[in-house]
Amino acid sequence: SITPRNGPPVNKDGQDDPRRPGGPNIDFGQEADYIVVFKDESSHSSFSQNEMATVNCIRHLNFMNAEVIKLPNAQVAQQWAERNDVLFVEKDQEVRKLAETVPYGINLVEAFNIDYVADSGVKACIIDTGYALLHEDLPNNINYGNDNLVTGYNPYDNGEVWYKDGDGHGTHVAGTMVAIGNNGIGVVGVTSNASMPLHIGKGLGDDGDGSNSGVLAAMESCVQSGAKVINMSLGSPDASGAVEEYLTKLENDGTDVLIVAAAGNNGDSSFSFPASYNSPLVMSVAAVDINGERAPFSQYNDQVDIAAPGVDIKSTVTMNAGRDFGYTSKYGTSMASPHVAGVAALIWSHYPSKSVAEVRTALECSAVMPEQYGDDVKNNEVGYGVVNAKNALALLEWGDFSGCPSSAPTMSPTPFDCSEDVIEIRITTDLYPTETAWFLTDICSNTEVAEKLLGDYTLSNYEYITFICVPPGREYSFKITDEFGDGICCNFGDGSYNILYNGESVASGGEFLNEDIKIFGQCGTPPPSPAPQVTATPSVAPTSSHSPSYPPTTTGAPSQVATFSCPSGQVEFSLTLTTDNYPEETKWILKEAFKWQTGTQIAGESFGAYNSSQTTYIETICIKKNKSHIFRINDKANDGLCCDHGNGEYSIALNGQEPFHSGGNFGKKEQVKFMAFPDYSDMQAFTIEIEREPKGVYLDWTSKDEEENS
Repeated sequence: SITPRNGPPVNKDGQDDPRRPGGPNIDFGQEADYIVVFKDESSHSSFSQNEMATVNCIRHLNFMNAEVIKLPNAQVAQQWAERNDVLFVEKDQEVRKLAETVPYGINLVEAFNIDYVADSGVKACIIDTGYALLHEDLPNNINYGNDNLVTGYNPYDNGEVWYKDGDGHGTHVAGTMVAIGNNGIGVVGVTSNASMPLHIGKGLGDDGDGSNSGVLAAMESCVQSGAKVINMSLGSPDASGAVEEYLTKLENDGTDVLIVAAAGNNGDSSFSFPASYNSPLVMSVAAVDINGERAPFSQYNDQVDIAAPGVDIKSTVTMNAGRDFGYTSKYGTSMASPHVAGVAALIWSHYPSKSVAEVRTALECSAVMPEQYGDDVKNNEVGYGVVNAKNALALLEWGDFSGCPSSAPTMSPTPFDCSEDVIEIRITTDLYPTETAWFLTDICSNTEVAEKLLGDYTLSNYEYITFICVPPGREYSFKITDEFGDGICCNFGDGSYNILYNGESVASGGEFLNEDIKIFGQCGTPPPSPAPQVTATPSVAPTSSHSPSYPPTTTGAPSQVATFSCPSGQVEFSLTLTTDNYPEETKWILKEAFKWQTGTQIAGESFGAYNSSQTTYIETICIKKNKSHIFRINDKANDGLCCDHGNGEYSIALNGQEPFHSGGNFGKKEQVKFMAFPDYSDMQAFTIEIEREPKGVYLDWTSKDEEENS
């Protein structure tokens, strides 16, 4: 190399080459890996034959006549660079992924690890100021090879287009919903795998303003595009008769669309529209911060249904009248609303045949009420609580909304309650659960009774159970299909099906090709046996009893449990409880619930029920299989069962197995949320959630908490 008097080294051609030793990539003094590029194939071949064994070669780059060689320092690298057979040498620099941020809101609503189901047909629509179609972190038709992935409409004759956002508000909303994940840049959205189809209704102009008629036209374009979820981060203090009429029409037509709208930013109890329309299709979303506190600006009233993060939300944005793109953090219920809309679309994509009523109920019933509101079921500040994707998806999966509050005016599904005959359909999926569907038809009346469509089942090697209440004396046809044509057993997993009619198996199978049909029952003929009780019932004395279900064992050893078996569809729950020196201060409750406030109590003992100290009691009942339950134990003196006044303890188990949780050293209460799976190996797929109130800390001691103080 030739070194000019007043300049950096130059290469042999006299041109500056920053890749050569002495340029910016050289750090003199330490051992490092260097990429040595030879002048041509002949030079590289000669080196490989004659010198390769004498160097510490890390990697071969034969496709470009190069080797990665570990050299002791940059001076040696310089010597390599000056060889006549070497074109240049550079340090093998570390390469890292570009920064991508997961906004706290995505984690707070637990959406990050749930994927949108591609090809589910669930589309979302955003009515706002437009959409930056060319933003690097937002889905577009070119990058995903789909001309219909993102469509749009501008209802105004103002020369603007839906795919440009001169304000930036709509692009920020869109980023919270759909920003692309795992691309190494920017942020991620609720549906971050970027395959969800979108429709954009530019109901607001580049100046951020619009009209009711323009918004109405945008809403209709969303519906006509097939959108299931519409986000409207906009509002007016005045209701519109035209919009109300349109919502009524959608409801009367049976349109399955959920409209998610921002509650408003005035920080008072006033109403904002469309969020406050009294429609089963509209949800009003309040804003909370990272701690679940209602944001000071968030409007609060009896129309607020649910809450989501809306403080310091980082997302995509446009700048300079839509010409430039970037990221920024914003505040507002406008930022909260797309969290809920995104979660709605996310869970709906897993079960696209579910109704808008079921999706809305799942969102509301599974929302997490912030601690500061105690045991409120619903309030004007955050509605039913903060939206939670994980809970909502699980609740939509089980499909049993008994115990959920009737969130008027929501059209909540009727809880399962059967006083006639029961058909129980058990499906164990294979490795491709989305390919399975089934149909149950009443042959006597030629009517379809129940069905599961393609895509309804999403978990492989998993048992799904459906209960159906039917009139007695009927004949039924059960048809199960496989989209791929290989049945559900035994090429790709050991799937199976079993049909029980009033507890008796009447049809089963799994090995078929495209379909399998079974006929059972007979028109006008009584069913096999009396209908079993489907709801969970205690196997021992009624839970309202104020005495232990079994006589106490004075030695402290576990007492004998009566022998019994649970009905089909239920599992055995057992509680082993050893009292402390003050047994009358202990009580417990077991609920079938996703949330404590909205659950249904199925067992329990009140304060004073236990009257023998340092004594072991065993309580055993039957509970519904594959359902979420919460066990809560309380101590009236706020010192738990152990260890200040005796060595009390408790443990809970299922189906006679070893306890899956035990405790006793708490303050006022401890509660355990679990799924009632017959086998613990299945339970591990779901987190066992434990909440413990330490001694001396009273997190939610309020006069309205009657369950704990009675």
